[in-house]
Amino acid sequence: MSQRRYVRRVSALERYSLVLNEVYRYHVDGILEGTGTVDPVRLQQAVDRAAAANPAIRVRLRGMLAFSRWVDSGQAPRVRLLPEADWDGTSERGADFLLERLDALRGGPVADVLVVPCRDGRTRIVFRTMHAAIDGRGFLHWVAEVCRALRDEPLQGSDSRLTDLDIQAQYQDRIPEEPAAEPVSCIPVLPPSQGGREQLAYVWRRVTVEGASSQLLTRTAAFLAEYARQRESGDVGFTIPVDYRGLRTEEMGLGNLTGYVRLSVAPGASARQLMQQITGRIRAYADCRQFPGVKVLLWLPVWFMVRQLRPKVDALLHTVSPALPSGGVVSMGNFRADTYAFPGFEPDMLYGIPGAVGKLNVVFLCYPGRTVISFSTPAAYNHEGQLDALVAAYRQHFSKAGNAS
Repeated sequence: MSQRRYVRRVSALERYSLVLNEVYRYHVDGILEGTGTVDPVRLQQAVDRAAAANPAIRVRLRGMLAFSRWVDSGQAPRVRLLPEADWDGTSERGADFLLERLDALRGGPVADVLVVPCRDGRTRIVFRTMHAAIDGRGFLHWVAEVCRALRDEPLQGSDSRLTDLDIQAQYQDRIPEEPAAEPVSCIPVLPPSQGGREQLAYVWRRVTVEGASSQLLTRTAAFLAEYARQRESGDVGFTIPVDYRGLRTEEMGLGNLTGYVRLSVAPGASARQLMQQITGRIRAYADCRQFPGVKVLLWLPVWFMVRQLRPKVDALLHTVSPALPSGGVVSMGNFRADTYAFPGFEPDMLYGIPGAVGKLNVVFLCYPGRTVISFSTPAAYNHEGQLDALVAAYRQHFSKAGNAS
């Protein structure tokens, strides 16, 4: 009996991610950095094997509106060896190849892999994935599977067809009814400048902080809120993703199995108080609450939503508005670098480039004794060095003296 072809419906959240990818490049990209020589032919063979075990990475977009589906194309992501680059992996500078956008709307793949030998002696393997089809935890599973294949180890594999809407439907009866609340307008963490708004572009920075990572998510939120209020008073709030895997389902899917809660940071709030707030909202299944009107997105053409969004982008990103919070803070969890080792390649770390959406995004991966943190923001928030100043202040605040890089 032949195996049933992998097909998964496109959720409303994923449809809106297609819109964001049209306005700007909305990816889940990560960089595996280390030393050694990577054979692109052997890497392609490993990618082929890992993709066969995880067909969600091979999908193409098919259908229209609420009938849209992710369908297995049978074609694994392509591996490309790039010329030597003058790129240190700490920012977008020297990495123009990252500007290329994956384009599922026009029949393109949702993932590829770039091998980038760099002049600093490091090899950086860039795993690029499209957020409309894959979320952060699905991305991490994909990278680990490729590395297992390179080590000739058994693969975990996944053919899960679950979507975020499926999870939310399972728990809709547990979500308490609450009176409608007015959206809170949150001040941005950084002051925007006029320069850099002419054409939407995102910049990112990466730092490594030595030491314990306990409660780093809420400590980061508290730090960012205090940093914002040094400039102006106002409400500060962050979007916190909640991974459904292991919490709401035992399935390991590559798709967008993520819910979201809003974290409000009052003046003087402690990390413990903020963690209690997040825990309370998860216990109340707030992460399973659907956005108002989310199912309408299933019936709106992407081109129409793009046309509606483009004129509003500047106001949404660079002013105080109820539509977007101050930023997003994402903890991907605890990792070991040797998870990503394979013959001929010794990894230092895997780190992410935060998704290009919203006013500020912070993503961190914790390793034994150190944490790798990445920041991303529209270019107008660094036109006068604002992001660089924030990153320097963050590094100084969270590092032991002389232990940040």
